[in-house]
Amino acid sequence: MASDATSLGQSSVITEPVAEKQASVDWQTIVKSEAFPWVVVLAIAICALFSGLLAGLPSLWFRSESYYSHGILVPVIAGYMLWTRWPELEKIEKKPAYLAAILLVPVLYITWVAARTSMAFTLSLLFIATIALATWAIAGWKMLVASIPATLYLLFGLPVWNWVIDRFTQPMQEISAKVSFELLRAMGYQMYRADSVTIMLDQFEMNVGAPCSGLRLMLSLIALMVFFMYIAKLQWWANAFLAVFIIPFAILINGVRIAMIGVVGNTYGYEAGHQFHDYSGYISLVICFIVLQKVCRALGWK
Repeated sequence: MASDATSLGQSSVITEPVAEKQASVDWQTIVKSEAFPWVVVLAIAICALFSGLLAGLPSLWFRSESYYSHGILVPVIAGYMLWTRWPELEKIEKKPAYLAAILLVPVLYITWVAARTSMAFTLSLLFIATIALATWAIAGWKMLVASIPATLYLLFGLPVWNWVIDRFTQPMQEISAKVSFELLRAMGYQMYRADSVTIMLDQFEMNVGAPCSGLRLMLSLIALMVFFMYIAKLQWWANAFLAVFIIPFAILINGVRIAMIGVVGNTYGYEAGHQFHDYSGYISLVICFIVLQKVCRALGWK
């Protein structure tokens, strides 16, 4: 009986759930480290040098019909990416790199010149380069490699995509108009296209303008997809599928959104159509988030 009791006791101990180790940041240790004062000094210097760029981000993110409306989430997601890897980052041996400090000097000088000319694209790239070099200089090459995904992710919230917007807005307008036209025709609506971006229904006219091109949704989805790929740790073929899937998916969802605006406007009137237009973008983004999450789970994300 004693041996049975002992076995039972051992069994109960074995079957107790083991608490999973959660990522946590030991701020007290960080503040007391030798590198912390240098981090503070460099952070202040970077904020001062890039004050023009950083001050313009709120208007870039919150401006009506902005292509960077997802930007407010970018620093949060980048911070989350670092936090999830914090146990790994803590174990990395921190070694100051003097080569990186030397390279940082000309980068900061170029930044000072670019800041005087308000070159947003150049300043954005220099901002990322400065953070990377500062990380390398203070904590070493291994820390740079480990933290570079989060650093590069910040690009999604910076004005580096204007060339994409300028180049692809018009083609995306035409594609979105064509997709929505075919969807409405499949639903039995009688209509015609006045031009490549204008659809005339019985009682409602739709002009697929630049804000409705779908490029805003596509940029947001690409940023979301990259984050999902990072945390899901899928196999290479699954990541390749997501990269190919995201563009036609964004075009389809945007076409459905425009078609639904046409349905609402044609059924309930001009005012109702425009009201639906104003908040349908948020509905589309929520739908895309849910679908993208389901796709990632189907591809192996546990």
